Amino acid sequence: MSLFPMISAGIGGLGLFLLGMWLMSDGLKMAAGSTLNQLLHHWTNTRLRGLGVGIFLTSLIQSSSAVTIATIGFTNAGLLSLRRAIWIIFGSNIGTTTTGWLVTLIGFNFKISAFALPMIGLGMLIKLVKGESHIGAIGQALVGFGILFMGIDVLKETFSVLGDQVSLTSISEIGIKDILTFTGLGFLVTLLMQSSSVTLAITLTALSGGLMTLLPAAAIAIGSNLGTTTTAVFSSFGTNPVAKRVVASHVIFNLVTAIVSLILLSPLITAILFFQDLFNLGDASTTTLALFHTVFNVLGVLLMWPLADKLVVWLSGRFKTKDEDESTPRYLDKNALTIPSLAIHALYKELQRVGDYSLAMAKDSIDFEKTTNNMAGKNSVVEKLTIAIGDYTSELYKQNLSEDVANALPSILRISQYYDAISELAVTINSDKKKVETAINPSIQDQINIFYKHSVILLNHANIRQKTNQEYMLKNELDTVESEYQSLKSLLLRRGAEGKLSIAKMDKTMASISQLRRLSQQAVKAFIHFETLNIDVMDRKKDDIAENITSV
Repeated sequence: MSLFPMISAGIGGLGLFLLGMWLMSDGLKMAAGSTLNQLLHHWTNTRLRGLGVGIFLTSLIQSSSAVTIATIGFTNAGLLSLRRAIWIIFGSNIGTTTTGWLVTLIGFNFKISAFALPMIGLGMLIKLVKGESHIGAIGQALVGFGILFMGIDVLKETFSVLGDQVSLTSISEIGIKDILTFTGLGFLVTLLMQSSSVTLAITLTALSGGLMTLLPAAAIAIGSNLGTTTTAVFSSFGTNPVAKRVVASHVIFNLVTAIVSLILLSPLITAILFFQDLFNLGDASTTTLALFHTVFNVLGVLLMWPLADKLVVWLSGRFKTKDEDESTPRYLDKNALTIPSLAIHALYKELQRVGDYSLAMAKDSIDFEKTTNNMAGKNSVVEKLTIAIGDYTSELYKQNLSEDVANALPSILRISQYYDAISELAVTINSDKKKVETAINPSIQDQINIFYKHSVILLNHANIRQKTNQEYMLKNELDTVESEYQSLKSLLLRRGAEGKLSIAKMDKTMASISQLRRLSQQAVKAFIHFETLNIDVMDRKKDDIAENITSV
């Protein structure tokens, strides 16, 4: 056969394989329906379960990329933790080995046309009859399965002819540079095809046809595994830090596995050939490659098993955003829990941080001239800090506490809840303020502006870092805000009754000023409780704290 027909046949065979893989994977994903989501969300609470789900789903839909992208999506949505996600990713790497076994056990041991053509016909009939249903999707998968193996058959014949004329290398001639070159080739083909299954199938058929020997084929398999990380990296653009950490774990796993496999390449191949002969698994080089592909992926999981927790801790400190840094408690040191006076001081300082943050959010939400982005992210910061304060307080309760400290802890929790409520109200006010400011009568808008101005003044004075003994002044400011609120509410109702203001606009405006009124009340309550806490506990503990800090 001349060169051009061989190239044409090879391209056609590759096209059939890619078409079959796409139809089969797409059909299996549709047939699986919500199974993938349910398994990812509900069955990954332990290492072994996460690993098993990754293996099962990848074997089921024949696409590690789909499982990886779904895992990244779930992590990005906050439905999966990093600790759970990494084991799904590790399992999906083992799941990719099923493609190699399908090609090896079926593609090279049976007459393709004997089952591929009937499978295509039956699958197409099911697809036409059942349409877009789950059964129809199974029909599509059957069509893809048949076309995939027809592509393998064409590639096998092409490589057999080519192997008689060309031999890339022999085991005795191959060196370290050649191994690295073939590894790079596997990476490049997977990068271009975005599928390690395609790379592995091509490698198996080339090996079966005598175009290459076992060692270069094994190096390509390693490179293809490393190449699967590119899909995950591409899909991580625009995701949150946790999703990026999942992708990083995928890259680290495949990189570590590839390096160890390359170092142990010859010993692993030798050991596999020995066990292959010992257990009468046949002497086919394609079986050896499929075994090698499985062994080095399992080896990667075994290597990562004792390192996984440390990897999670290390990754948790990477890809941090400003909001994540803000949501990390700054003063709540667990070592201070054994010294209650020091621990309560830590809570005091952290509470000041939460107060500063939530009041700044409140003032930003009122400012009509300022568009505040990511207010929901800022609210998440306050929520996380509030939870951290609650957890720290619970741990402190377990210590041997004085009566003053024990009595102060409920007040600290109460104040943190006030700030959490302020943060949530700020999000709502911020999202509604543009709706309120449009199409309002100028006289009404002037009174709204006055109400907002008094609210900002109140918030400025409600900062708990201010000097103490402001309670009387703050209550007077709250009375002013309340008076302005009642006056504005009466005006809105009157203009609504007169028909000078639409009922819809009246409702939105009243809802907005009501939220701001409640926000102001929460700020005053937080200040008053904090001031009481400061006088009754903190001042009297100052000397003890200084003494304990010195002793520590």
